[in-house]
Amino acid sequence: MLYKIGFCCLFCVSLFSVEDVYLKTPSISRQDMIGTTVGIRPVRKTGVRLESELIQNKLIIHNYGYGGSGMTLSFGASNEVLKILDNQKTSSKIVAVLGAGVVGLTTAYDLLEEGYEVHIYSDQWSPNLTSNVAAGLWTPLSSSSDMSEEKKKLHQRLLEVAEKRFLKSTANYPEFAGVKLIAYYRLMKDISQEAFKPPSQQVVVHFDNGLIESARRTYRLGIDGKLFMEDLFSKVKSKGAVLEQKHFDTLEDILNLKEDVIVNCLSMGSRELFNDQELIPVRGQMIYFKPQDGIDYVLSQAVPLSPSVPDDPDNWVAIYPWSDRIILGGLNEYGEEELVISPEAIDRIIGNAEKCLSGNL
Repeated sequence: MLYKIGFCCLFCVSLFSVEDVYLKTPSISRQDMIGTTVGIRPVRKTGVRLESELIQNKLIIHNYGYGGSGMTLSFGASNEVLKILDNQKTSSKIVAVLGAGVVGLTTAYDLLEEGYEVHIYSDQWSPNLTSNVAAGLWTPLSSSSDMSEEKKKLHQRLLEVAEKRFLKSTANYPEFAGVKLIAYYRLMKDISQEAFKPPSQQVVVHFDNGLIESARRTYRLGIDGKLFMEDLFSKVKSKGAVLEQKHFDTLEDILNLKEDVIVNCLSMGSRELFNDQELIPVRGQMIYFKPQDGIDYVLSQAVPLSPSVPDDPDNWVAIYPWSDRIILGGLNEYGEEELVISPEAIDRIIGNAEKCLSGNL
């Protein structure tokens, strides 16, 4: 990741020194719980789908498959959509956008900025979307063994474009609400083999409950999903987007739209509508706690898969502050697409966090 803007002051400490950091301990007591939520991450085995195709004289631009990184990569994706339109040299300035999640709304916003007339079709609107409950932690997409080098380069390009765009909202005159730089601490039991290069730094974290842990500290973009999505949706509407409530049952329903240019941001809906068998639903559960003074940082720790395997990629601890709540998450449930709260998953997430904050992970 880039993080080259405005960070010079963070590197004054020698790379060979270890800074002591003193933090308030997050409360994850069940008596402080204020809710739970669940969402589906649309993971695509070979990476995002950002390409166009012509179907019955309709130009379809696909823009979906971001897993848990839709908010992170959203403006990089909208930039790619604009480039595809430029390359297609289409004469139409009227575009249909399918879906009103973060990818659909950022696409619509940038199309409107470029002078397009935008019609958004969706069966759900903010705040009743997965994007509205996404934590918003800056999360680049991981690369799978099925991913081509070309797709890895695309992901990196999306990340760099999106990062520059979001960084603008950390300045004095933000483009969007809810965006800030935030300290991110990843607790690590074995830190001896880590290479700490800027902007990463080794620190020793002292929690006020007595726990002392080694950690890697970086400063990341943090996006308060609630504030950001509300502001983005408001701006899209104020710029003149036409909103229409609509559910698509078949591809024919899409092809019957009056617009000749269609940007498909339907995510999991593309599995049936466009026969995309690469999409895998991954359910994520999150727990909300009362907002807490002093918790102005992100905390994470890997959960061991076994004594010999220190990281389980589908099981972790992540504690993240919004303006009105503390969010706790850390679980991927592959193949689960029913939007139901799992008491067993909630217990596992809380149990892992309790172990993390007591030094027992």
